[in-house]
Amino acid sequence: MNRNMQRMQEIKPFISVLLLVSTLFGLVLLKMEVRRIGYSVLKSTQEYRKMKDQYRLMTMEYARLTRPDAVHKYAVKRLNFNDARDGQIIQLTGMKLAIPQ
Repeated sequence: MNRNMQRMQEIKPFISVLLLVSTLFGLVLLKMEVRRIGYSVLKSTQEYRKMKDQYRLMTMEYARLTRPDAVHKYAVKRLNFNDARDGQIIQLTGMKLAIPQ
């Protein structure tokens, strides 16, 4: 029994140093993980802001393109549509309706 006690006394410093080193190593790993996650959050935030700005720009562009006067101008210029004159009948072929103007 005395021999076991003596052996434990010899191992205790090694165990305490091993415990200290492993604790410090764990702390370093945790700090590295926190830093890595911080960079990931920063990158995601920047990407989110960029996408949000792009969405705003596209929404403004869509609103500009779908204004009634812009649609009318496009129809007249590109599709050769003309305004209906008084007394003209507009025939809608899809529904087979005729609407007097």
